[in-house]
Amino acid sequence: MSYQNIKVHHDGGISRVVIDRPPMNAVSMDLLIELIDAFDALATRDETRCIVLTAAGEKAFCAGADLKSSSTEPGAAGKFRDLGRSILDKIETHPKPVVAAIRGWCIGGGFAMAMACDVRIASSTAKFRTADAYLGVVPSWGMSLVRLAHFIGRNRCMDMLMLGEDIKADAARDLGLLTSVTADEAFDSEIERVAQRLASGAPIVFKAIKDAVKAQYCDSPAAARVVELRWSEISAASQDYKEGRLAFAEKRPPVFTGN
Repeated sequence: MSYQNIKVHHDGGISRVVIDRPPMNAVSMDLLIELIDAFDALATRDETRCIVLTAAGEKAFCAGADLKSSSTEPGAAGKFRDLGRSILDKIETHPKPVVAAIRGWCIGGGFAMAMACDVRIASSTAKFRTADAYLGVVPSWGMSLVRLAHFIGRNRCMDMLMLGEDIKADAARDLGLLTSVTADEAFDSEIERVAQRLASGAPIVFKAIKDAVKAQYCDSPAAARVVELRWSEISAASQDYKEGRLAFAEKRPPVFTGN
């Protein structure tokens, strides 16, 4: 599939998916279709060990839905909603670690996609907004009304969604939305450092972490225990398990293959 709204770059074990719809990288139906296709392709690309989801330019990671170009045809709103839900599920359950690299505005659907990522790093220029109530729109991608309270707690979730006020990067970090905030001049190098670290980790263990953590809040701790046991048995029979123990004994960095 050729892409018109995103770009995909590969550098060793790191693949970058770049939202590229200037000037504000707003979400269209075509963009969502392309993102879903790209994440599907990366799931089976053996060379990819870590994905960075980012955006072109400095104004916005993603300024939410492109309301000006959205279709008014019957069923269009439902299709847009289903695609939004699909890309969030795709990111959250992706077999490889996904890093959100956030510069500038992060609003609406952009906020939802960023929060679905496993690690969320923001430039000091980042600003967040969840003001759907002031647009007359019910957020329906499965983030603000489904996941967010599990991520940051009920009261903080209500504050964000009810007030809909702009939140600067440091405040978003303090809420628990972000992994870290980096000065803009050091942002690219910090994303590279984190992505390289993730790309060096054990793929089986990352799959286990994502699977079990999701089970904790979607199902129950009991369900997570079942997931944990299944993955621990898979890991114990893997070559990577042997490599990790051998590398530790030999005092060298392990070389994991995902097998």
